[in-house]
Amino acid sequence: MLLGKDGEWKTVDLGLVHSSAAPSIGQLIIERLVQAGDIEDKGVSPNFLVRNWPPAFKEWNTTSARDAFFASPQFPRLLNPDSIKDTIARGVENGMLGYVGKKADGSYAPFHWNSSLPPQDVEISDDVFLIQRELAEAYKAGRISTIQDDVVEPAVTGSSGTTSTSPETDGKSPIPANIPRLVWNGAVPHQKWMNFYTKVLSKFAATAGLKLTLRVEVAPAEGVSPQKVDETKVALRELGLKDSLEGE
Repeated sequence: MLLGKDGEWKTVDLGLVHSSAAPSIGQLIIERLVQAGDIEDKGVSPNFLVRNWPPAFKEWNTTSARDAFFASPQFPRLLNPDSIKDTIARGVENGMLGYVGKKADGSYAPFHWNSSLPPQDVEISDDVFLIQRELAEAYKAGRISTIQDDVVEPAVTGSSGTTSTSPETDGKSPIPANIPRLVWNGAVPHQKWMNFYTKVLSKFAATAGLKLTLRVEVAPAEGVSPQKVDETKVALRELGLKDSLEGE
């Protein structure tokens, strides 16, 4: 069973397996999944990131971009997680992506775009971001000067010839004020969990104030075996979470 790109579990039919088909059953499974596009053994193109860019993001931190390949059903799994560095480096070199750090005032430093960037210099971090071509072009050309909370402030020239930033100078309605917090609770079908992450949580993946409180209830008619209880505890500890369970 494999989680498909629609968020539903699907069965992968390996067909008749001949002993000479692959060195091992594990290798055979990987080859079939690569053929089906569910696993990428050579990484993805920069264009794949652009096509699947989260709509709410002007900037996409490199940690979230990498993690999407292991969390979102819309993304193939990477056999080599570091191949994302090569994807980013190629995207920067061909101008499809910008690779930037962000200063406290919203300006970018460092700023790499349309230039050579060795894959080994690409950092996977919450503090390093990818931006798309349009934003990189505008920033380099000086048409925008700072980026604050996904609001791009245009650079305008005053009567003295100096450049400053000024929001809402064209008479448009002011941007609505941010609300202090957003809270939702409800039941999510387990088949839709990955979709829930992709469509809802990914918008806030780079937000420091994101907090998840999860309640999981498993109540099969036959009960839960001691083996599965132990396996669940081990998995929780591996994730750095408390392993206390109700109902023991």
